[in-house]
Amino acid sequence: MAKRVTQKTTANAVVPIAIEAEQPSPAPEPVLTKMTSFTHAACEDHPDISFTRYWWEERHNREGIEPWLRKKLYPGDDPIFGVAAKTEVLLPSTASSEYMQVGFLARRFDETLPPFARHAMVQVKIFLERQEAWHIAYERVRSYAWAHFAHRLPTILIAHIPAVAGLNGRGNHIHCVVLSRGLTVNGFTGACTALCSDTGYEEAIDAWQAHVDQEAEAA
Repeated sequence: MAKRVTQKTTANAVVPIAIEAEQPSPAPEPVLTKMTSFTHAACEDHPDISFTRYWWEERHNREGIEPWLRKKLYPGDDPIFGVAAKTEVLLPSTASSEYMQVGFLARRFDETLPPFARHAMVQVKIFLERQEAWHIAYERVRSYAWAHFAHRLPTILIAHIPAVAGLNGRGNHIHCVVLSRGLTVNGFTGACTALCSDTGYEEAIDAWQAHVDQEAEAA
C-alpha cells in the first residue's frame, strides 16, 4: 500500500512530509467449535457412576481438549481449594514417559488430531461415599481405571474433594478422563470408536460393578 503524502508550508518552500499508510485491521480470530457431549447420568441401578462421551460435530476450527482439561484441573479461583485434590496420568506401557505430563499429553493430542477424527474422549465420574476416606476410594478408582482403560488408552484421574474445604453434601468425586486415541512409541493411534459409544458405556459400567463386587468379596 502506497504512503499518503501531505505538505507543510514554510516561509520559503513547501516541504512534503511522508505519513505512514493506515494498516488494515487484522482478520478476526475464528470462533472455535466446542465439543458436543452426551451423558448417561447416575441412576437407581448404578447411583455412584456416570458416563459422558465427547465429540466434535465439525472438522475444522475446533477447540481442543486442553481448555476443557484445564477447567477440571482448576475448578475454582481459590489458590488452595480451587485446584483438584489429586491428578494422575495413567499410560499404556507402549507410551513414552513424556506424556505423563497432563499439559503435554493434551497439547499433543490436539496438535496431532486429524480433521476427519471426531471422537475426543469419555469421562467416567465416580461419586465417593461420605464416610470413607477419599484416598481409599481413590485407590479403588485407580485400580479400576488401569484394568479397564489405561492399559490401552491414556487415562487422566482428577479428584475433586470439596469436603477438604469444609463443604457438606455428597460432592466428592473422581473423574476418569479416557482419551479416545491410544499411545505407542510412534505417538497417537486412531480413535477407539467402541469407547465412545453405548457399548463403551455398558462395558465401563459392568467393569466398575464387577470391580466393586470383587473388592467386597475379598474384604
